[in-house]
Amino acid sequence: MSEKLLTAVEAAEILKVKKNTVYDMIKRGDLKASKLGKQLRIREEDLETYIRYGSQKEIASVSQANPSKPGQVPARSRSNGNIILCGQDMILDLLADRLSRHPEGCPTLRSYKGSYNGLYALYLGQVDVATAHMWHYKTDSYNLPYINSMLPGTDVVVIHLLKRKQGFYVKKGNPKDIFTFDDLKRNDVSIVNREPGSGSRILMDEKLRQHHIPTAMVNGYHHVCNSHLEAAISVATGTADVALGTEKHSLQVEEIDFIFVQEESYDMIMRKEDFPKDNYQALLSIVRSPVYQNEVRALGGYDVTDMGKIIYQDEG
Repeated sequence: MSEKLLTAVEAAEILKVKKNTVYDMIKRGDLKASKLGKQLRIREEDLETYIRYGSQKEIASVSQANPSKPGQVPARSRSNGNIILCGQDMILDLLADRLSRHPEGCPTLRSYKGSYNGLYALYLGQVDVATAHMWHYKTDSYNLPYINSMLPGTDVVVIHLLKRKQGFYVKKGNPKDIFTFDDLKRNDVSIVNREPGSGSRILMDEKLRQHHIPTAMVNGYHHVCNSHLEAAISVATGTADVALGTEKHSLQVEEIDFIFVQEESYDMIMRKEDFPKDNYQALLSIVRSPVYQNEVRALGGYDVTDMGKIIYQDEG
């Protein structure tokens, strides 16, 4: 059966990014491509996989952990010598690479789960380090209320990574004047939502709850995508009028604007029993290093103030 092959230009048009951005994605290993003579070609299936799930390196590393079930992380021994780092932000790719090469580090695999599902995987022993950006409406705080309730009987250490801006992705020029969550009730507005368990989905649900907006009043509430990039592309291509996501990902897609909603805290969670171990201390030293922080800062859209600060740990 023949499969459709795309040029870098065609892939860029689909993603609504510049051609050079596609070449950079290929060089980093985020997007698969093959050489035909002197020309690069991208399988349509691989491009769709990137849009839905993100970096190919993340998918591949998780598949190595459990080849029989690609994309899933199995329950695992606590002493197999590697670390599975869970989360969807690209800064975790940099962190995993640095930890794998650190003298006191270890082989580091990546799991591409959202915030809620990542914490649940940590509780089940499927991953070693989780990350989260979950806003809690009643306390107007990030992550700690969920961590305390989702990890019963588990002592943890919570380390701050960075602050990011969350907001609405809208068409260039914001033709429908979408600025608040109340605008999502309008009949002429449709959204694309994130998958249950992701930080952006939790923010959407908590904000709707705060504004007393039933989900039945929101057109497209059950139209789900699995990444910030897919959400941004859905708006850029007219599949939806608005989506919720991070400012960083909006900068990757042309033809959309970003409407700021609030700043979020992105934090890292590990078991307290693991925290003193050499490879976990190596991870912490990388996060606190000026070299890594400058790399993250250079990506744009991140506030690395207090990166590496311990913001919570259980006593005992």
